[in-house]
Amino acid sequence: MNNRPKISVAVITYNQQDTIAQTLDSILIQKGDFELEVVVGEDCSTDDTWIICQKYADKYPDVIKLLPNTHNLGIMANEVRVLRACMGDFIGDIAGDDYYIDNHALEKQLGYLLQHSEVGVMGSNGYRFYVRRNEMAAGLNPEVTEENDQAKEFYFSKSYRGGVYFRPIGMMYRREVLQFLDFDEMMRRRLPVEDYPIQAVLSQHTHFACLPDLLVIYRIYKESSTFVSLDDSDYLEYHRGLANTRRYLNELFPQDACFTEEQLQDYEFYKEFLLYLHRLQYGNAKQLMNKFNHLAAQPHYKQAVWSMRTRLHFLAFHFYKEYKFRKQGVNEL
Repeated sequence: MNNRPKISVAVITYNQQDTIAQTLDSILIQKGDFELEVVVGEDCSTDDTWIICQKYADKYPDVIKLLPNTHNLGIMANEVRVLRACMGDFIGDIAGDDYYIDNHALEKQLGYLLQHSEVGVMGSNGYRFYVRRNEMAAGLNPEVTEENDQAKEFYFSKSYRGGVYFRPIGMMYRREVLQFLDFDEMMRRRLPVEDYPIQAVLSQHTHFACLPDLLVIYRIYKESSTFVSLDDSDYLEYHRGLANTRRYLNELFPQDACFTEEQLQDYEFYKEFLLYLHRLQYGNAKQLMNKFNHLAAQPHYKQAVWSMRTRLHFLAFHFYKEYKFRKQGVNEL
């Protein structure tokens, strides 16, 4: 009788013809005493990603399960269908533009989970790979143990400033913790990202951990779906979706709700204001200020008030923000 644990690795991919082969190769060469399954959700790419995935599925039919791609689903729905198709006791999760650099990455994560039954979510450490600069930087996630896990505090505190506790590169879940996730509701609400709500919900139900070992490479580049800039057509929809994600979390955990409705509206207002600022649309920005004048006490609204005193102030604030965007945004990648 085979008592080896089974690991499924979930891979979602879209328009990643230049990277998906390396991702799949890095999974297939993993070593350890476990059964391996790779479940690939190719989301109707417009390049050759599907063709590459199909070749791998044909070559490794006993390992790779390639899901059908009849139409584009988007990140959340694609992630959900892949996780639901995973049959393993433990589920690894890596995107089609990232890859493992340690052939024992899955074995190391599995070993920790087998020894720490209270931990349900494992992160990975590794390198940031800045593609445009062709530079590597060690350090992806902090070392976390069951004893110093602060995932819940990270997501449900007044000091939360966005982001995720673990970057979702090479994560591993216990299969049973997925029962706490209402995937149907997440899709119904059209939440724009999968990592933020999944980690936030799981932080309420299980412990997180992350090894110091450098296991993965995280590609950072402006074409990645991770980065939504002011020039993207779905910029506003994306940020409204993030605000709605927080509303969803507030409904699920009202005792831990850390942002009021006014604060969320202030966030949405400011993202739209920045879009008009980026486009130098002073008139539209002024109309927006009038529409949201009930937010006068909120910090982002107050910042916008100063910049709207005159067109000269507006122009000066525009150049200041453009400088900040270039310095901190995707142009540095």
